Amino acid sequence: MHRHRTRNVCTAGVRIRCCDLAFAAIAVIGSWLVTCGAYAANGVDAVDVVDGVDVINTNNFNDAAYAHPQQRIDIGNGHHLNLHCLGRGTPTVLFESGLTDWGFSWALVQPQIAQLTRACVYDRAGLGYSDAAYRASTSNNMVDDLHHLLQAAHVAPPYLLVGHSLGGLNVRLYADRFRDEIGGMVLVDPTHEDGFRRIDALQNNRETRRYAAEVVHAKFCLHRSRVVKADAQSQQRFRDECIDPDDSRFSVQLNAARMRIARLQSYQRAQLSEISNYANGTNFAEVRAARRWYGTLPLTVLTASRTVDTVGPIWLRLHQELATLSRLGVQRTVQASGHYIQLDQPQAVITAVTDMLIQARAASQAAPSQAAPATSTKFDYTAPESLLPMPVPLQNLPSNPTR
Repeated sequence: MHRHRTRNVCTAGVRIRCCDLAFAAIAVIGSWLVTCGAYAANGVDAVDVVDGVDVINTNNFNDAAYAHPQQRIDIGNGHHLNLHCLGRGTPTVLFESGLTDWGFSWALVQPQIAQLTRACVYDRAGLGYSDAAYRASTSNNMVDDLHHLLQAAHVAPPYLLVGHSLGGLNVRLYADRFRDEIGGMVLVDPTHEDGFRRIDALQNNRETRRYAAEVVHAKFCLHRSRVVKADAQSQQRFRDECIDPDDSRFSVQLNAARMRIARLQSYQRAQLSEISNYANGTNFAEVRAARRWYGTLPLTVLTASRTVDTVGPIWLRLHQELATLSRLGVQRTVQASGHYIQLDQPQAVITAVTDMLIQARAASQAAPSQAAPATSTKFDYTAPESLLPMPVPLQNLPSNPTR
């Protein structure tokens, strides 16, 4: 591995797209001061810069907190969701996991962001350490649960929302429904509500066939969770057929916890419900119906290079379109990363969230007349061309993506 020279500094790699040059200058100066103060307040003596990217020192990483419940919050009618918050400060960064995932998927990112502000992960109904789901796992229901969770736990807005894959749909729906609570969004290799249909059209119904098979497999695993015997051979067969293998990036304790959770019937039911409502288009329809133009809401879309290699140029184009939902939207391709950017290249997510945190704090210190106005205008992908960010040139795409 090539070794990079590093230096200890207090700096900020600010990427702010503003129409007003004066406001941009205020934001840059303010962001540098906010960053230095945030690092100092959270006990971070220095930041390493590797090839111009801020890297928070995290030598004492420990994922033990994700191997057991944290705060189980009653969101109404005795139904509890597990919430895990670290750090102090505002805005609160809230992480939303991908399809059938729970809080552990952010274990390499949340503790680092918590050095700068309050950072929270949670487990959706039926997943992780939350109670079994009592209704269908649709995006509308998941967003409704999350809103009740934040209110019940007294986690006050504003929020910076970070969503991976299906979680990208959910955080956008949250922003559509509760726009005044949101200070920015980072979408991590997100799902696009029209992606299923458009990929199908280009690739012989690829997504329809793929997720039809996923639904069949999820039904099989739910059945197996009900009838699996206690002997070692039966347990091992269930693990091989229905549970993801251990991940070397996690501790023995966290990998064991993942196995325990995945064996539960409540998890398998929630998994089937999430996959089914993805495969049948319910989630896409809900997000499409609520879709808004976000005006000047900070928005970053991270694209995994290996997903582009696998799915093709359409994946990048979909992400470029998501970036146009905001005047301040940007799309970045993360090299050498698969779909789970937060695990393959966690520093890319940390940097994107840190940049947005800097930007949000700088904007909050600006005069009211300079602050970005909230907007809830219905969005239909017809925003004026002058408001749209320039896309990444298509000639920069891999010439022969792996299908």
